[in-house]
Amino acid sequence: VAELRGGIAGWMTMSYILVVNPRILELAAGPSGLGLNPLMTATGVSSALMSIVMGVTTNVPFGMIPGMGLNAYITYSVCKALGVSWAQALSASFVGGMCLFLMSALGICHQVVRLALSDHLKKAITVAIGVFQALIGMETLGLVVASHQTLIALRSDFSPSWENRQFYLGVFGFVLIATLHVVARWNGSMLIGIVTMAGLSWLLHLAPGPESILATPSTESVLFIDFSGWVPGRPEFPGLLISALVVLFVLLFDIAGVAHGLQSAAGLSTEDDRRNSQVMGIAGFGTMVAALLGTSPMVVAVESSAGIVEGARTGLAAVVCGVLFLCSLVFSPMICAVPHVVTAVPLIMIGAFMMGPCGGIDWGNLREALPAFLTITVVPFSYSIHNGILAGLLLDTYFAIVGRLCRVED
Repeated sequence: VAELRGGIAGWMTMSYILVVNPRILELAAGPSGLGLNPLMTATGVSSALMSIVMGVTTNVPFGMIPGMGLNAYITYSVCKALGVSWAQALSASFVGGMCLFLMSALGICHQVVRLALSDHLKKAITVAIGVFQALIGMETLGLVVASHQTLIALRSDFSPSWENRQFYLGVFGFVLIATLHVVARWNGSMLIGIVTMAGLSWLLHLAPGPESILATPSTESVLFIDFSGWVPGRPEFPGLLISALVVLFVLLFDIAGVAHGLQSAAGLSTEDDRRNSQVMGIAGFGTMVAALLGTSPMVVAVESSAGIVEGARTGLAAVVCGVLFLCSLVFSPMICAVPHVVTAVPLIMIGAFMMGPCGGIDWGNLREALPAFLTITVVPFSYSIHNGILAGLLLDTYFAIVGRLCRVED
């Protein structure tokens, strides 16, 4: 009973991804002719299959969903900034996932995690992605707008007029979700908030309602992937190579941190290298499957903690979660009719959830603080996750080399 309850609670807290992920990816995939329905199907099928595989293979209560942050990275930093097509961007995701899968098969994932990035940079990357997501959410909500004088600025029109209806719908949703989560401590507060905002937008004619309730899932995005840019000499090749490396490193460090935290919360051993390697391998394999289906990289869902709180301790909870994702696919008309502004609130809320690692950075020690600060600030200021990772990594490496040389001379 606890596993069943935990699986349902986990699905309720992470099912928002069915709404938010397609909306973000549509900005990149839309010019290629893909609508919300196939992107929602790809998101749901990937989440369902990989949650079930995770539960059956590793026997841990971890659901899997397309990663928030990585979906924004693929959309904004790869497709929009580099001018890469959606189909080619999927190939970068596939290659990054394949590299992670091979590293897991060779048993070197955790050695790479320990050697490549210091602990403070791992935490800074998580925080930076959270800030980046929050910025995108605030832009989508209309809370911050472009400014020639200051780059960005607070919106100037807060009047309670009909023209601002979408903005106030988002503000209401933010207050509702925050109240349910913080005060009432309800599992599924994100899902409840999204459903409430969508329902109000349809009832008050703030957005067009769904044409039907049920529909057959669309498979247009399956095998939409394009590897043509992976030929040396092609203009897309350098960007795709960097993008695949960013996907690999973000997956590697994100999953290592989330899996460690979830296992600790569930009272499971965090020192089981075989299981940890399996989790990494499934994430890599899942990212490859997701790219073939037409969606962004897969991660272990931190929202799985809701199921753990409800008593989930085995893979049965993950299987239940996966089955519920499959059942959700037939409601695609309703999910696709959710207005774009509704997705802004989860982006801001999840950005807040990702601030936790800030407390683990020793801000009084500039050796840690400066690379961490550079990472956290460069990501949103340059609108690029890989720019921030590279900036922090270069400064951290410089400090390590100079520090070692000084000790040798002494």
